[in-house]
Amino acid sequence: MAALAACRRLLDLRPELELCVRSRAVTPSSCRAKGAGGARHAPPYRRLVSCRQGSSDEGNAYAAKNNAMPSPDEQFLRLSLEEGEGDGTVSGISESLLHDVKKSAIELLAVRAFTVSELRKKLCGKNYSVDTVDSVIADFKSRGMLNDSYYAESFSRSRWQSSTWGPRRIKQALRQKGVPEAEVDQATRSVFQDVHNDEEQMTHGFSKASMDHLFAQASKQWQRGGSLPLDKRRARIVRWLQYRGFNWAVTNSIVRKLEARHPPP
Repeated sequence: MAALAACRRLLDLRPELELCVRSRAVTPSSCRAKGAGGARHAPPYRRLVSCRQGSSDEGNAYAAKNNAMPSPDEQFLRLSLEEGEGDGTVSGISESLLHDVKKSAIELLAVRAFTVSELRKKLCGKNYSVDTVDSVIADFKSRGMLNDSYYAESFSRSRWQSSTWGPRRIKQALRQKGVPEAEVDQATRSVFQDVHNDEEQMTHGFSKASMDHLFAQASKQWQRGGSLPLDKRRARIVRWLQYRGFNWAVTNSIVRKLEARHPPP
């Protein structure tokens, strides 16, 4: 029934195709003679055959102006028609199954970026075999559609700029997403450090630009607690910094600088 529905949709898209449903093996001559004979008894199983009317003026005109790649819907419908005629394999995996897994993967990636580990879990959760999923993931990685290094750096930079997350919290989040440790370290270094080993970077592991950005964000939090006693104000900013994943050395340095720049009244 699903194949028949797909054929009907294809007939709407491609009027030059005539879908012939016969009770036995159909030859091109029998398709052209459709309607000439009398009624026949339908067997238990029907075979679906597409007959291209090459002599049709409408079909020739359509083919002449449609040399471009068919649309995704048309490709999917064409695959549905061809499944009944035979199904090839790639490395022992059905081509139609590979097509289904790739289609699911593209739909997921169209919504948001995924790490390799996340996408594998999503596809295996759809009951696709591990071998088929790994084959699709290897293909996507070779074409640059999946890249954990790029994902880790983009994620780190986004969390640092928008939410002021520190290295510790970013690393924890990336590990949970299945990013390898080497790529996690590389991503955080690219965000928080630079090629110049200035004093701040040698002391705290942060470049001067990163420390200036953190101090600017911490200053906003410090100003909001202006009505609080100094000890509560200090405890509040310490919690804010440590919750975001900054170590005690960075936290202590920021608190001291805040107290020096914004002394209590």
